[in-house]
Amino acid sequence: MLNNYRTAFLRKSNETIQLFRLSSNTLEKSSSNGIKIDIPKYINRSSTDILKAISSTIQRDPTAAHYKYHDDPYLIPVSNFQKRAYALSQESGRKAAHWILNQHPELFNHKVAFPPIEKFYPKVVYDENCDLDENELKIIIEKAIVSDAIAVYNLLKKKNIEISSDTQQSLLELVCFYNNQDNLEEDWIEERWYTQANNNREEYRNTWKSNGFAMTLFSTIKSPNSHHYSIIIQGMAKYNQFEEAYNLYKEANEKGFVLSINAYNSAIKTAIYVKEGADHKWLHIQEILTQMHNSGVSMNLYTLNSILSVLTTMATNSESKKYALKTIAEAKQFDIEPCLASYYYLLQIFCSDKKNKSTILVDILNLIEEKSLSIKDLADINFFTAAMENCRYHLQSIDIALRVHSVLLKKKNYNLIGDSYNESVYYRNFFAILCQNESVEFLMKYYNDLVPHIYIPEPAITELIVKTLNVAAAVELYPKIWSDILMFDQADREPIITELIDGMAQNLFPSFEQSIKEKLGLLSGTIYDAIEERKETGKIKMSWTGTMLGNLINICLFGDNINKATEIIVKLHKNQNEIIGIPDSPTIAIFLDYCIEKNYFNELLKCIEYSLEVNYPELDDFILKIMTKMTLSSMQRAHLSKLVGTEHYVEIENKIEFVSS
Repeated sequence: MLNNYRTAFLRKSNETIQLFRLSSNTLEKSSSNGIKIDIPKYINRSSTDILKAISSTIQRDPTAAHYKYHDDPYLIPVSNFQKRAYALSQESGRKAAHWILNQHPELFNHKVAFPPIEKFYPKVVYDENCDLDENELKIIIEKAIVSDAIAVYNLLKKKNIEISSDTQQSLLELVCFYNNQDNLEEDWIEERWYTQANNNREEYRNTWKSNGFAMTLFSTIKSPNSHHYSIIIQGMAKYNQFEEAYNLYKEANEKGFVLSINAYNSAIKTAIYVKEGADHKWLHIQEILTQMHNSGVSMNLYTLNSILSVLTTMATNSESKKYALKTIAEAKQFDIEPCLASYYYLLQIFCSDKKNKSTILVDILNLIEEKSLSIKDLADINFFTAAMENCRYHLQSIDIALRVHSVLLKKKNYNLIGDSYNESVYYRNFFAILCQNESVEFLMKYYNDLVPHIYIPEPAITELIVKTLNVAAAVELYPKIWSDILMFDQADREPIITELIDGMAQNLFPSFEQSIKEKLGLLSGTIYDAIEERKETGKIKMSWTGTMLGNLINICLFGDNINKATEIIVKLHKNQNEIIGIPDSPTIAIFLDYCIEKNYFNELLKCIEYSLEVNYPELDDFILKIMTKMTLSSMQRAHLSKLVGTEHYVEIENKIEFVSS
């Protein structure tokens, strides 16, 4: 067997050598014939480039959940809560394993890999017994472990070990960037995905640790230079301590320091809080730009975005648009191309006025439609959400919304959607505009492609979708939408249930095929049973109304589901105190007509019993119709007489005889 493998290997090697020789001979002949051969330059490839190339040939399967949920096909989440819980619980298990590793390092002395992989080993704990030097601090700073860097720095200070100014500056950069605390590790992808939305909500909230280690370290530096000032200003501005950042900026200017470009950009952002009124804010920006010019510091993309960010806070001022255009023109002179964050700010500036529509989004799409986009600013992830919101509320245009969606799906642009919150808001607006402007077929094309594995509609969007189906009389889609409502745990939302039942009741056309009628009848019974079951278990507190139950009765009768219609009548009779209102008299009349036509006397009696209890004005007409249009046996007449009262029954009989005579 081994000899066979060797023979095959040698044969394959010989074939490769012959092929190489043949290629070399071909190149020599081509060169001698005067044909120029252009050998392409060598392209560096990463270890995953082949996998990426293969992956690009496969399109997303809309029926498949994200690969992270494939551990058990029977437990694939189908609601927003389940998606979050499943993803975070899986990650929580990994975090628990890390915790055990760090809490009990003595249990993990074996070598798990060679060469050793640092992540597989317990975290080092630094104390006074450790033999430390400045190099150890440099290594920790390079790894960006804030808590360890602070601990080692304090230990070195206790041991009177001198630390160089370069290392102090590196440490100051680290603690200012992360605000004196450890950042969430890159390994926890799901936690980052779901918690990023909370960070976005704190966009302008002051979260800087005023008495933290960064301020202590800065104060211990004997002669802080321009780099130290630049670092601390950037850190404060990043975490919205604008007043202190601006004070330090003025202090640095008084000392004649030339700050870094990022420090100037941070100083521009301080206008959001340290200045009031549009004119004062713009004057503040101009002063800093003049200072940059005098210091020989040229603006960059982040300068542009910082200015536009300040202008968004004064978007109601008519001058803000003029300032924005002036800033863009200035940036072009420095060959600065706006990024998605720049366009995001422009949308906020130009589209804040709801009375005067701006088509700036169309101009932006014309610029970026054919480009491969990449992230250049943290605010880039807000563009697509803002653009779709603009399509819904400002432009109210489905065509532009589809263009935005097309750009998002190109190449790797979907990476710029941001986090789970941004993605949810984007699709919320997308489906809302689809419901308002397009046919049901077009809506369901995207619905089937995106729901539930990419997006699960919020209750308000589900209600909009149901309304769209009602308007289009798309009765064949009611079973699907109801199953999705159950799946998304939205059966407790009264507006959705009311809209669905009302729509079904309004679209009962006699021209429907019998199979469709029967499906509607069964569906109405399923809706009733599902809600009753949830009410009994305490999952929902929704109260039935007489109108809702009346509509369900009409739908049941339309689909020949007399048993469920009768059950609802009994429910109306027994639980009158729990039900708001009563069904209208035409519903009762339809039920009686159906029973008379099909000769369902027992069901008819239950309806009359409820009608007597409610005391419908048309009650005599109901009884009269039964006595004249239905052939009753003597026993049935006795039952009816006992139910309505002998005297009342005789009166109606006399009335019939009088009319017939």
